[in-house]
Amino acid sequence: MRIRRAALADMPRMVEIEEQCFPEEAAFPPGMFAYLIKYAVTLVACDPPEQIVGFIAGYVSGRVGAIYTLDVHPLFRKRGTGSELIRALESELQSLGARAIRLEAAVANQEARGLYIRAGYQESELLRNYYGRQKHALRMWKLLEPGESHGPA
Repeated sequence: MRIRRAALADMPRMVEIEEQCFPEEAAFPPGMFAYLIKYAVTLVACDPPEQIVGFIAGYVSGRVGAIYTLDVHPLFRKRGTGSELIRALESELQSLGARAIRLEAAVANQEARGLYIRAGYQESELLRNYYGRQKHALRMWKLLEPGESHGPA
């Protein structure tokens, strides 16, 4: 698997993966991907021969980074793709000055929460109705150690 920066040409596949990961009412509209590619740190995971199987986007504000979204196509889960994308984004955000990273995960999404906990994130607060009526989220945080590497070994 290879991780690289996303390009505008990747949008159709990213939209396709988003539709596989989230119900229509929760999925990002296609135009959001152009914004993320242009203004955020957006990375894609490619499985040979260059098929995009997942992506992650985040940003830095001051010394705090944020993971905005993480999607892995259902057929490519449980293979380490999400973990590798998280490590790659953490490395990028740390190089841009982040000393901590936050994210929000749906309370009901045990799989995502477990992935983030295994990556070193800690649940910190409940965000009621974050994803809509009675659809709560948990804010999670990870402090980055100075000089810590999150990229592939």
